[in-house]
Amino acid sequence: MSDTRPTNVSGAVSTVADLDKDEAWLQEWLKEEPSRLGLGDLSVADSAPVQNEDGNPAFLATDDDRYFSVDVRLGEMEAAHGFQMLDNWARNRVRHPDKTHVAVLVTETASDRYRTTLETLAEHLPLVVVELSVWRGETEAILVPRVALASDDVDLSTTPAVAAAAATKPDLRDAAEDSVPEDDDEADKVEAATSDEGVADESGSNDPDPETGVEDPWRLPKEDADTLSPSETGSLAGVSGS
Repeated sequence: MSDTRPTNVSGAVSTVADLDKDEAWLQEWLKEEPSRLGLGDLSVADSAPVQNEDGNPAFLATDDDRYFSVDVRLGEMEAAHGFQMLDNWARNRVRHPDKTHVAVLVTETASDRYRTTLETLAEHLPLVVVELSVWRGETEAILVPRVALASDDVDLSTTPAVAAAAATKPDLRDAAEDSVPEDDDEADKVEAATSDEGVADESGSNDPDPETGVEDPWRLPKEDADTLSPSETGSLAGVSGS
């Protein structure tokens, strides 16, 4: 029986530009086989799509039920890219009013700067942001799509790009839940250690100082002046009198 396991090779994270390819090449490469987007079994939906302002055609694909208006950009996302993506999506909705339309932005890096804006847009329109990573070996390069953001009403649960996202970036909420102690006794210890009652107070009281009326926020142990040695009381007197 032949060995079907993949061959392990060393490589490094790269970019499309490092492969001596440009935006036009990437767009044509995705258009040649739209399933490379990682959004399921797609095909080209329109041979004469709307043109972007820079002259590159907007990539329009379909899974028979939905139309995906895809805008491909190299490097890190910029504000203009998001606007052009929305413009393509809106124009395609007018041209094909009988279809359900999804706006798709493909970028190598979805900038954290516009994360809040994209999340807000995703609440009001069908939106998908796909990050396309490049892994380069000695003689080959692999382009891996990962869904960085998607509207709740866009079902991509069984697509490769969503599976890649789940494998590379776990949900932060799950990580937070995992850090909570399951044992009740352990939880009580954590609560005691972080509460006011759990702070050591050797003086036995956190009441305000009777002379100043100020509470000691640090709850430091206090020594009675009667317990100090003569040398110590003399030193204190010298400080107060100076």
